Amino acid sequence: MKSQLKIANWLLELDSDQTQEFYAKGVDVCNCAYCSNFTASTGKMSSKFIALLAALGIDPKMPAELSEFPSNEEGLHTYLGFYHFTGEVIEGKLITSSDWKESNTLKLDNFTIGFSTELMFVPEDFPAPVLQLEFEVDLPWVLEPLDKTADN
Repeated sequence: MKSQLKIANWLLELDSDQTQEFYAKGVDVCNCAYCSNFTASTGKMSSKFIALLAALGIDPKMPAELSEFPSNEEGLHTYLGFYHFTGEVIEGKLITSSDWKESNTLKLDNFTIGFSTELMFVPEDFPAPVLQLEFEVDLPWVLEPLDKTADN
């Protein structure tokens, strides 16, 4: 069932039930160490971000895409990624690959998010219309440490 959700400067029309039904069928998720660390971190993620995903019908352990960047001075790993959900932006500025700034993003604790119609890797049977929730976050490493010599 379609509903509207106000998030900061955005007004979304969405169908969280359709999105939730899609994720319930299962989504292929990368199981490399970096992506596994992200999914293992969901229990320690911002409650505001997790609540947003729940409102949209998104399973936090099933991102459509993740990129991980090496740890910074604080030992945190930077992740860029996105999720898909069934919906449209009624009001508010979209982000693009070349336009990611304070006026079209929102800070939710350690997450920065934005919405985009520049869709990538949308499963063929994902219910339309599709929006992409993009994010950037720094997360700790929660899995056993990687053995850097194992690949040599």
